[in-house]
Amino acid sequence: MIRSVTPFAQQLDQEKRLIFVRVFTVFLLCFLFWVLIAQDLNPLSLGVAVGLSIASALYSFGLFYEQHLRPTARIFLRFDLVIVYVAVVLYLSYIAIIDIVRRMLTGDYRPGIVKIRTRLRSPFGRAVLCNTISIVPGTLALWMDGATIYVHWFNIETRHSKKAARMITFLIEDILERIFG
Repeated sequence: MIRSVTPFAQQLDQEKRLIFVRVFTVFLLCFLFWVLIAQDLNPLSLGVAVGLSIASALYSFGLFYEQHLRPTARIFLRFDLVIVYVAVVLYLSYIAIIDIVRRMLTGDYRPGIVKIRTRLRSPFGRAVLCNTISIVPGTLALWMDGATIYVHWFNIETRHSKKAARMITFLIEDILERIFG
């Protein structure tokens, strides 16, 4: 079996194109956000928006994209899964609010800290998972160390790490795994 080897120069060109697309995407988002917030189409305001958006895109590229992930990470997200993710988080939040109010009124709760492991490989996906855990009432991600997350749980139902991870991340981790890998 003969393998085709991609020349180094071609790999470099692909990475440069990928970097350009990502920087342009961040620039476009910053520029549109500026226009949306400022609601001013004055040429001076648009010029400042272009300048600051370019500066923000070039500066933040190095912060958000890790060097070893740049060539392999996906450019586009699965927006259908993002919509499902938002719907699931809203649903879980409403259920959690009702549960917390009931437990506070009855005094039937045992707060504590549990250690869970995530199977998400993407550092960005892990960060989104931690933020999602913190958004859902009753849980708060305290610390992330690699694939381990320390969570303050309003009512500890189990100390078993795997069971706690399933109960806390319920559908969220599955969706994020399909979005970020």
